[in-house]
Order: sequence, then C-alpha cells, then structure tokens
Amino acid sequence: MKIYFHLSTVSTVLVFGLLVAACSERPPAMPGSAQLESLGVLARQGGQASAVDQLQAWAERGSPIAQRELALAYEDKAASEKDAAFWLIKAAQGGDKEAAFVLAGAYYNGKLGLGKDPVLAAQWYGKAAAQEDERAALMLSRMAKYGEGMPQDLKQSVAWLQQASAHGSAQAMFLLSNAYASGDGVAQDLALAYSWLEKSAQGDFPPALQSLALAMDGGSPDAEKNPERSYHLLKEATEERRMHWDKAQ
Repeated sequence: MKIYFHLSTVSTVLVFGLLVAACSERPPAMPGSAQLESLGVLARQGGQASAVDQLQAWAERGSPIAQRELALAYEDKAASEKDAAFWLIKAAQGGDKEAAFVLAGAYYNGKLGLGKDPVLAAQWYGKAAAQEDERAALMLSRMAKYGEGMPQDLKQSVAWLQQASAHGSAQAMFLLSNAYASGDGVAQDLALAYSWLEKSAQGDFPPALQSLALAMDGGSPDAEKNPERSYHLLKEATEERRMHWDKAQ
C-alpha cells in the first residue's frame, strides 16, 4: 500500500517542528555575581581573551555585573578607554553599586576620557552611597566640606561622615572624631570625639591608633594614662600603615 503526503501537510509539520526546537533551545541562564567577578579577575589579571569574550557576551545581554567587570578589564588599556566608559555607564545606570562608585571617581579625577565633572561625580557618589557604600559617603563628606560639585555645607559633610561611619569606615570614624573634637559642622562633644576615636582605632586606622596612643601616653582628660598600651598602639599603627594602608594609596 502506497502512502502519499500532501506537500502542504509536510510543510506544516516541518514548521511546527522548527518552532518546537526553537522554543526548547533556551539561552543559558545568567551566571551569578561570583562567577562573573571571577571572569573579571581572569580578564584583568590573567589577560585571558576568552574571559573578556564571555564578559562581552553577558554584558550585551544586559548584566550590570558583566558590564562593570568588562569596563574594569578595559580600564587600564589606553586604547580601550572609550569602551571602558561605555560599559561603566551602562552598569551604573543598571544599578550596580561598584560601577556607580568607579564612574563617580572617573568624573571626579577626569579619567576614561570623561573629563572632570564634580557635579556628575557627586551624583554618582550619591547613587552609590544610597546603596550603603561607605567609600562614596566618605567622598561626599569631603566634597560637601570643600564645596566640590555642591554648595559648601559643613553640617552635611558631618552627616555623610556619620553615614560612612555607620557602615564601617574607620577613616570616616576618625574624621568624625576630629569634627566632634573641634566642633566643625557639629556641636563640640569631647566624649563623642573620644568614643569615635576608639572605634576608629578598633578598625585599625593608623592615624586613630597613633592619636589614641598619644592620648594614653599623655593622660588626656578622656583617656586614662597607660604608657604600656600606648606603646603597643604605636607599634600596631606602624605595622598597619606598612602592611595595608600605604599599599592602598
């Protein structure tokens, strides 16, 4: 017995099959942040072109983390500054906190071919600070204190220091201690000044360790005289500066 297929029937079956196949071939799921950041390390430090290609693919699919890591991979290459700025802006606009902070720094320092723009720097630092980035809050404190990209406002500067301190910045704690000690932008309060100095020292910030050591060595009104602890604090300050803070500058 012969079986005949009508051409239109075959065409319909073929089209249906292709549609089913297309629906079943879904694009791979977006990698997690840890995987994308690992690719970023390989792209920047390992110089792996394949890592850059993978980041490019995910960046084009709209991943802010991939866009940020791709921008950072391009950042140190003079010929790729335009691409770095493009992807960094994309990532920051997509809500990536780290991208917003780095983009703010680029506008503040005039890097990546963007030109110095303290107003835009303040705006992007503000977006990062709104996501609890203590580094951004610290920069906004500086900008408010000196009137960079915004009106000079010492009270607002202290408010940013308080926010940065609340999120763990030992440097902000030290500066907040100084503000309370001098009454700069806030009512003078020596007890609070000493409290923030101790907290900053607990965060191993070298200037705080040194200041606390000197206070204990001299027996200031807020610090009990303790030469032995003063010696150890000075030693710790020297070690911390040598091992961590000097390298970070």
